[in-house]
Amino acid sequence: SIVSEIKNLRMRLYLIRNMQAFGVSSLFFCVMCMFVLFSGRPDLGKYIFNLSLVLMMISLAISIWEIQISTKALN
Repeated sequence: SIVSEIKNLRMRLYLIRNMQAFGVSSLFFCVMCMFVLFSGRPDLGKYIFNLSLVLMMISLAISIWEIQISTKALN
């Protein structure tokens, strides 16, 4: 029982770490997009912003996965 709980916690920590990494990367690229747009490169800014949206979607998907694991652990 304790071993399975530790495995569950390790998995959740791994997911949370990755979720935060993708979320922070998304925010970084969003800020970079603003700098690029203000420097007069709207074409490049669109690509960077699209990348930031994809990274945020990955972060949110990992968040949903972690929430599902944590609610199953409580049951």
